[in-house]
Amino acid sequence: MTHRPKQHQIASLAVAAVRRQWNLQGHAVDEIREDYGEDLLVQTCFEGRMDPARIWVQVKGTAKDCTTRLPSVQIQARQILRWARTADLVVVVLWDTMKDQGWYALPQDEFDHVELSERGAKSIRLNLSRDLAFNPEAVASLAWAARIEHANRSVVYARALLAEALEMGQPSAVHYQKGVLASLAFDLSIATGIIEPGARFTQEFVNTMKDSILASDPSDLERATHESTIMAVFATIQENCSVNGIPLALAKELCGVVHPLFFTADMMQMLESARTGRKEVESGDS
Repeated sequence: MTHRPKQHQIASLAVAAVRRQWNLQGHAVDEIREDYGEDLLVQTCFEGRMDPARIWVQVKGTAKDCTTRLPSVQIQARQILRWARTADLVVVVLWDTMKDQGWYALPQDEFDHVELSERGAKSIRLNLSRDLAFNPEAVASLAWAARIEHANRSVVYARALLAEALEMGQPSAVHYQKGVLASLAFDLSIATGIIEPGARFTQEFVNTMKDSILASDPSDLERATHESTIMAVFATIQENCSVNGIPLALAKELCGVVHPLFFTADMMQMLESARTGRKEVESGDS
């Protein structure tokens, strides 16, 4: 009779449990049959629509007592280097099959690439923290992290191609890349709760923008409106994207779309009138 090692049973239970966490939030998950270091491929989904972003997951199962401290995970240096060079998010999950709970780590940015190259097949210890529990909140946050990072990479790449097209004098390529950038910014603005599908600003964002402009220095309206836009975009994304931040390049792209739509010529004239009226009142008081 063929014997199945206990560790194989633990590994299967762990992979099934981690996969279930992703499935419960509507993401599509494929189990990798050919083992090159990843167990699951997650294709994230947002409100019924599949994202272009993907997440690779390596699962480490354990039946050890994790009450006092978490077991460390050993991974070959060249494996981590391969992850560090991929455009997709990579997550390592340690799953306790006895207590049905887990913790995760993001190894891509933790190690020096030169050191990883030099160590090759040698293993590196990946320490996990109890602060990073793998639960529904973590799944939502990781999905948003992948979504935002993919959008940022797309923006940076499109910007580079746009600069090249401008330098080479290629108007059709310029038009195409501007369309790519506009589409990316608009789609992300909808997903993050800045703009409604009907191209109107959400009431939440309008309120945040009002608070930002009221707190700004009105002496330089152009600067005040740009700073308010940045503050409102960052605050809205942090609120609606599972406490994720946003890279500077992507923030600039969103602000470039949001600012002229929100602060129209009529809006700027109204703000200028309010600023002038306030200044006149302050002069009269003095």
